Amino acid sequence: MHAPLYSTIALLAELLVSLAIFYTFFQGYRRNKLPEKVAIGALVYEILFDISYMIYRLPVRESGTNKSLLTGLGIFHGTLSVLMLLSLIVFFILAIRNYRRNVNYFLVHKRATFVFLFFWSLSVVSGVVLYFVEYCF
Repeated sequence: MHAPLYSTIALLAELLVSLAIFYTFFQGYRRNKLPEKVAIGALVYEILFDISYMIYRLPVRESGTNKSLLTGLGIFHGTLSVLMLLSLIVFFILAIRNYRRNVNYFLVHKRATFVFLFFWSLSVVSGVVLYFVEYCF
C-alpha cells in the first residue's frame, strides 16, 4: 500500500516540529531563555495540523495481515499523542508564564520535564513505527 501524501507530509512535519519542541526545552533548561515564538509556533502547528490529521485518519480502516498490530499500535499512538498534545499545551503555558517572571520552569520541574520529553519521544517514535508498519511492510 502506498502512503497518502498527507500522511508522509504529516510524518516529516512532525519530526521537524519535534526538533523545535526539543530546541525550546533545551534553550529553556540550559540557557534559561524560552524561545516563545518557537514554542507558540509548535503549539499552533500541533493544535491545527495534527488535530486535522487525526480527524482525517479516523475513518481509515486498515486491511491486510497486520490488522491487529496496526489497530493496537494505532490506539496506543493515538491515545498517547492526544495526551502529549494536552501536556504540551499545559507545559508551554506554564513555562511561558514562569520564564516571563525569570523562573527557569524546566529546571525547577526537572523530573516532569524529562518525563514529558520521554513520552513525547515515545509518541513520535510510535508514529514513525506506525507509518512504516502500515505503508512499508
